Order: sequence, then C-alpha cells, then structure tokens
Amino acid sequence: MMLKKAISWLNVCANSGCRAKPVRTRLLCSGAYIGNDRYCSPDCLHTGLAEHFGELLQKPKAVQSKRRHRIPLGLELVSRGYIDGPALQAALQRQKQQPESRLGQILMSMGAVSEDQITTAVAAQWSVPVLRPDPCHVPEATQLIPFALMERYKMLPVHFNKQQNRLHMAFAQAVDYSVLYSIEQMLGVKTEACMADESVLVNLIGLTSNQDRPAEYVLNNISARELVSMIAGYALRLRTERINASSCHGQIWVRATTKASVATHFMFNSLSQREAMPEASQY
Repeated sequence: MMLKKAISWLNVCANSGCRAKPVRTRLLCSGAYIGNDRYCSPDCLHTGLAEHFGELLQKPKAVQSKRRHRIPLGLELVSRGYIDGPALQAALQRQKQQPESRLGQILMSMGAVSEDQITTAVAAQWSVPVLRPDPCHVPEATQLIPFALMERYKMLPVHFNKQQNRLHMAFAQAVDYSVLYSIEQMLGVKTEACMADESVLVNLIGLTSNQDRPAEYVLNNISARELVSMIAGYALRLRTERINASSCHGQIWVRATTKASVATHFMFNSLSQREAMPEASQY
C-alpha cells in the first residue's frame, strides 16, 4: 500500500494547466484517474472531466457491425424449413398493417413458428451461437453491467471467464456491437455475443432488478456542465480512485470505482443545456 501511494505521488497530473505546487499536491491528494490519465486535485479532476466528456459528446465512436450484410429473417426461416412461402407472404402483409411489430413476433402470433426457431434463425443472421440460460437463475456476471443498460438493449451478461478476461453477452433481438465496444472500454474485457430467447432474457433482467446490486443512478435531460459537476462531486464524496466513461447511442455511461473496488454506475440520457440540477433516482 505504501509503495502504491509513493508511485501515485510521483505521477504527473494530466491537466496541462495544473498550477498546484508538486510537493503540496503529492502530500494532500494521491489523485484520481480518468481512464489512464491521473489528476492530482479536485480542481484538476473537474477540468479533466470537462475535457473528457466534451470529447465523448462531440466525437461519438462509430462501431460497424461485424456482419453488415445479413440474410432477411423471413428467408432464413424458409431456408431452414420452419415456414413456407405462403406463410411468409401472409406475415409480411400483416407487417405492412402493423409496422411497429417485428416479423418474428407476427409469425409467432400466427402460430407459424416457435420462439426457439426465431432465436435460432436470428442467431444465424448474426453468426453467433444460441444460448439456453436457466430462466430462474440470474448469472453472477450481471453485477458488472448497469441494470438500465441491460433493460434498454435487452441483453444480459451470462458468464465471465476470468482466465480469458472474456465477458459473454446474450442478446434477444440483434447484436449491438456499439454497446459491446462500450462494455469493453469500460471494463477492460473482451466480449463475445450470443443469442437467447427474448422471453427468458426479459424475465432474467426483471429478476436482476430485485437483487442486491452496485449503486446505479439514471438521469435525463441534464446539461454537460451539470454532468461534470455531479460526477466530480460524487468522486470526492465516494473517494473514487478511477473514473471510466463511454458514449453509446446518445447515452453516457460513467463508472466510478473506489480503492476498495466498489463500483458506482451513472447513466445520462439526452444531454441538454438546462441550468437546473435534476435529482438522481437510484435503482
């Protein structure tokens, strides 16, 4: 522990405008990290957060799908012998009348296919394996991801392989590689996607919300200035050692970790220019 503190004192502050005297800074504050950059004081941390979040908002990272050209679901189902041409045409006609409904949902409502067959076909579309999780057992890996993220994208961490540093993520409808990229950046892991029955995943996500989980806060309609002030305030209050942040589909995910490896998640949606400070709701 003493060696760790000594090393942190010798680290240079990442704030180019840092005006703190080196000796005084090292004696009063061991610093906090934003990603791999160390900031020596609360003022420097505030500056670093403003710069980091500014980059996230201005230059969101675009992640391309690993398989851009996929066989349409209807043709995949026909090729597997799950449905015939007339059934597909009937479902497509219904979809024109119900544009908010997915083709798979319509086919299941017609009794033409089972959910298992839809899951198998969608997995083939995305070239990922099919997983059949226990519908009553919540995987331990769900502790790594915010509940709000799982609920929004209908995905579930189903297994974490510590030896390979690989997190297996199950999806219900489509594999979102932008989300997987954010998870890799936030947790420092590799991800591998699979597909599972939507009804099972939705049930497991619901069970997850009832478990003891890391603290999580979700805020809507917050300005960039409010975002920086809130995270800086929580970082000081929680004695945070490291802050990681990632942007995905207009949402910012912040993960603050203490020296005791206790993580707190913050999810920010629809950043605005309001001046009022909203109240945080905790899951």
